[in-house]
Amino acid sequence: MMPDLSNGLRRIWPTLILAAIAIALAVDCIKGPMGVRDLIALRQHQTRLETARDKLVAENDALDRRAASLKSDDRQIERLIRRELGYARPDELIYRFSNSAERP
Repeated sequence: MMPDLSNGLRRIWPTLILAAIAIALAVDCIKGPMGVRDLIALRQHQTRLETARDKLVAENDALDRRAASLKSDDRQIERLIRRELGYARPDELIYRFSNSAERP
C-alpha cells in the first residue's frame, strides 16, 4: 500500500507545482504592474487623449479658416477692428449706453 501512495505522489507533485506556477503567473498578469488593469486604464487614457486631440484639430482648422478670411476679406478685417478696438469712421457717431444695473 505504501509503495502505491508514494508512486502516486511522485506523479502528482510536478503537476501541482506547475499548476501553482500557472496560478501565480495568472494572478500577476491580472493584479501586477503592467497587467490587465493597467491596460484598461491606459486605453481609457488613450481615448481621453484622442478626444482632446480631435478638439484641438477642430479648433486649429477653425483658426486656419479665420486667418485665411482675414487675409483675403477686407470687410472682415474692418469688422474685427471695429469690434475689438472700437474704431469708427470719421463721419460716424458712436453711442454708448450704460447699464442701469451699474448705477448705484
